[in-house]
Amino acid sequence: MKVIFWGVRGSIATPISGKVIEEKIEKILSLATPADIQSSESIQTFLKTLNFSSRSTYGGNTTCIEVRDSKDRLYIIDAGTGLRELGNKVLQEGYLSGKGHAYWLFTHSHWDHIQGIPFFVPLYIPGNKFDIYTSVDDLYNRLAYQHSPSHFPINFEDMRAQRNYFGIKEGEWTEINESVRVTSKALRHPGGSFSYKLCEGNKTFIFASDAEFNVDEMENIESYISYFRSADVLVFDTQYTFEESLNKIDWGHSSASIATDIALKAGVKKLVMFHHDPSYNDEKLDAVYLRALNYKNMMDERNELEIIMAHEGLTIEI
Repeated sequence: MKVIFWGVRGSIATPISGKVIEEKIEKILSLATPADIQSSESIQTFLKTLNFSSRSTYGGNTTCIEVRDSKDRLYIIDAGTGLRELGNKVLQEGYLSGKGHAYWLFTHSHWDHIQGIPFFVPLYIPGNKFDIYTSVDDLYNRLAYQHSPSHFPINFEDMRAQRNYFGIKEGEWTEINESVRVTSKALRHPGGSFSYKLCEGNKTFIFASDAEFNVDEMENIESYISYFRSADVLVFDTQYTFEESLNKIDWGHSSASIATDIALKAGVKKLVMFHHDPSYNDEKLDAVYLRALNYKNMMDERNELEIIMAHEGLTIEI
């Protein structure tokens, strides 16, 4: 399997401002020497020496994940603003001519997980087919409500692609096709949310965003540990610092330290920090990531867990 991140931000989209871009340029120029800018090759070499937040950005689009199986079939998880660019990309894969077929998983229907749908071009093209799998009750009406005339000028049914809806019963396995199966688990989140575990062969990918695991819940964590057990990749909600999470009980999100504890208990191979707070700029996210790595190094004596920070364009091979 291959996982590609198109939207990693939580709650609301946060496009980078011109002022921030200017500050990044100023910082880069202050670090450069004359030798660093003599040629395109020297510039590229110099840029590679900079930390991530100086030379790039984690991204401002809300939740959207692309998954590809071993046969290059497309699976989409959620539909935040990152969905728009994913839609533009796959137009060249048959979706522009109405020959596309994809599988779609929805964790819940909060705005930051569905607001990309009206701008997803493949849904407007007759002939395209989307098999939608979810544990969310009444998903169709939730999505259609976003397209009511008071919210958007195009009716949900005017999107002409074929959409087939399939329920996933929590805790039971559903065969999506001959290669991939999926199961779900409910997460603590206002209004409800679901995690999905996708398995192909002996490879396991788990998406568990919008989940609150506070200190009290960690005492009753065994059912979750069993669910997360030995995952190759676990994408987990780390919206807050640990200190912030203590002041935001019942807001529905977790911290990197909690995520690390869970991943270590479950023997997860790779933990991906996800659903970044909209108030965090790139420098703050760098700091949060560094703190997470320091905490992991204290707790992971065998150094078996890898932690990475999600950013737009991040691609992981499983």
